[in-house]
Amino acid sequence: MRPDPAYSYVRDLLERLTGERPIPDHDGDLPIFWQGANFWVRIVGNPDAWVQVFSIALADLDPTPELMVRLNDINANLRFARAFHCARQVLIETEIWADDVNPANLRHACWNVATATDAHSQVLVQEFGGRPFFEESKTEEYEPAKMSALKAMGFSVTD
Repeated sequence: MRPDPAYSYVRDLLERLTGERPIPDHDGDLPIFWQGANFWVRIVGNPDAWVQVFSIALADLDPTPELMVRLNDINANLRFARAFHCARQVLIETEIWADDVNPANLRHACWNVATATDAHSQVLVQEFGGRPFFEESKTEEYEPAKMSALKAMGFSVTD
């Protein structure tokens, strides 16, 4: 899928999932508040587009060699997402080919990003400082790792 149709489709899909039409930020990213936390969605690539779903795990954090080593260690064990430093932020991100985006895999991408961010952001802020942006965005609605969220995404689980 080309970038322009992918952008329109993903924006419509995000509106259906969240109930609000996302307004692009200054970078062209689509901010969404979903399942009680903040995420961003970006469409990149030309002619074949892909969709990046990401969270800001930490903000206001300068890069250090120690941080880069720690992010490399995280990535060595992280599946279906990656952690990296960019513009004084640690982002957790995953990607989907634009042709493959549908409600189920977009929800699953958000869940992957959320659980990876939950697993690593508190340890990173304790080790390196910064502001736990994703953690600060959470409301009482936030519960991506609970059984109900897994069931909602179509996973077969037993209580």
